[in-house]
Amino acid sequence: MTLVLAVAAMGALATPTSAETQKTIGVTVPYFASPFWKAGLYGVETAGKERGYAVIKGDAKDKAELQIEQIRGFIDKKVAAIIIGAADAVAVAPAVEEAIDKGIPVIALSVPPKSDRLTSFVGADNIGMGRLQGICLGRAIGGKGEVGLFAGPDEIWAKLRVTGFKNTIEADFPDIKIVAEKAGGTKDAGAAVAEWAKAYPGMHGIFTAADTMAVESIKSLDEAKAMDKFKVSTSNLNDEARAALDNGTLTCASLQPAVSMGRDAMREATAAIEGGKVLGRIEAPALLVTREKVASYDFSKIIAPADYQP
Repeated sequence: MTLVLAVAAMGALATPTSAETQKTIGVTVPYFASPFWKAGLYGVETAGKERGYAVIKGDAKDKAELQIEQIRGFIDKKVAAIIIGAADAVAVAPAVEEAIDKGIPVIALSVPPKSDRLTSFVGADNIGMGRLQGICLGRAIGGKGEVGLFAGPDEIWAKLRVTGFKNTIEADFPDIKIVAEKAGGTKDAGAAVAEWAKAYPGMHGIFTAADTMAVESIKSLDEAKAMDKFKVSTSNLNDEARAALDNGTLTCASLQPAVSMGRDAMREATAAIEGGKVLGRIEAPALLVTREKVASYDFSKIIAPADYQP
């Protein structure tokens, strides 16, 4: 019977026997509360159960030091492989290298640690996600006018989405001009958009790098009583963003199939353990959902079931 354990730090676990470690995989991600990571973990677990593997899970709670403890806990327990979404790509790299030095294959999911020795990387087509936003937002505002771009944090996934968006606007919508751009976190998005709504009377579209930023942007526009003149696009779809898509305040969202990505990470891990074919890199296709399609959209590859708890 497959044993599945969820913990925040590895010290709470009993040490598996030698036989158990041969069929045990350690998984650590930035935080369980995120819909994306929850979906990824669901994919990892379901694929692991199908293959007869136990999964030890670690919630890094967005703290690199906690994730480092979890990785070293996996090493001590001699797990057969590690799947990681890095809380801090640079900070956790030495611990990842320690695991690799011990002969443990490491598979990165979505956010890779800074190492050129990973067994495999499973990620999203972030440029494609940005491109889909560009197509959707460009069409939504009629192919002309001004847009604002909230670029998100200084992280590779956000930069790639911005690149995909900008390239699409430049190539496909020459009559659209990006007149304002700002980087920052979720809390910065609302303030930026409130400022743009006053400063740019010709602005009718807003790109946001991620769903939490879209939600803050929509709140600001609603408070400014300017929602009716703006179209907002984003990537990913948490519960609030999905509700905004349902009611039309969010125009569209580009998505990454997180459940499928988790399953692919587990496949890469078990292939490495069992001597099978490891692909080394898997890039999941970008997807798009609009207000018109959200009610009938199949989210099974994207979102974990409502009753699943990591």
